[in-house]
Amino acid sequence: MHVPGIWRSLAWLILVATRLPVKSCGGQNALKSLKDGGFVRSAKQAIRPAFLLMLLLPFRCADAAESLEIGVWPYMSTQALLTLYHPLQIYLEHRLQRPVLFVTARDQKTFVDRTERGEYRFVVTAPHFARLAQKEAGYVPMLRPERNLICLLLVDSNSPMLGIGDLRGKRVTLPGKFTIVSMLTLWALRASGMEPGRDFTVRYAESHNNAVLDVLRGESSAAAVAATILDQMPADEKGKVRVLAMTGEVTPLVWLANPEVPRKEISDMSRIILDFAENTRDGAKFMKKLAWHGLRAPTEKEMQSLDPYVAELNKLLKSNR
Repeated sequence: MHVPGIWRSLAWLILVATRLPVKSCGGQNALKSLKDGGFVRSAKQAIRPAFLLMLLLPFRCADAAESLEIGVWPYMSTQALLTLYHPLQIYLEHRLQRPVLFVTARDQKTFVDRTERGEYRFVVTAPHFARLAQKEAGYVPMLRPERNLICLLLVDSNSPMLGIGDLRGKRVTLPGKFTIVSMLTLWALRASGMEPGRDFTVRYAESHNNAVLDVLRGESSAAAVAATILDQMPADEKGKVRVLAMTGEVTPLVWLANPEVPRKEISDMSRIILDFAENTRDGAKFMKKLAWHGLRAPTEKEMQSLDPYVAELNKLLKSNR
């Protein structure tokens, strides 16, 4: 149960009051202290700690119990993700009148495991993981960005390479073994007659940002990323890379609800997120920064189109166990 602010304030007033001098009707101090500066044994001192335990601890437990955790696919560094979603967090807390936490995981596999265990009430996740969670765990698709996920191969702006075939004998950094961007990139390279390990070297980075850093540092000849990552890069960094090739286009990130969430709560949450995106100044900035071009409900046909990627994902997950 939520503890109203007035009761919290009242608790603190009582606590403060117990620290004030207490006098009897006759004007003499009703609380006696020890001569040598020792502590005062009194009913007041016995009540204060007990009052703290009774009132303050329930506040903390209630706050923790009421926190709404929303899991976000770790496609960027944790700090970058939390900063990016902070405006939406503030808005949701205001509308829902409860603490909201956007959380992620140290790696993609951990995030998948937590999603499968139902640790998140709501999830913003990669499209093929969204379809997997829908099919195998009953998660409910809520929203998707209007803009499709476009996969790009980036190279140094001064690179002499002109096409995907020029990556033969080079190193390519991919944003994680399980990402749909990595899948599409490997399929595109294979379609060009190249096999990883034989014709080019693969390095897996922890995030899209780290993949780009490999190119900027000269550690890889190319990096595969989502087009939205390029849009979000600072202007000075963006000028240091260029697009070598587009390797594919697919349904983007998907908002999901845990199957245990009531349908009305799912509907209300979707409406609140849409209100933020469409009717607030911070929401407009948020959508522009993410380059989502709006939000809408995904169709079942769009979710079904992800089945080939789910099949490939299951192979990767089994080989990684």
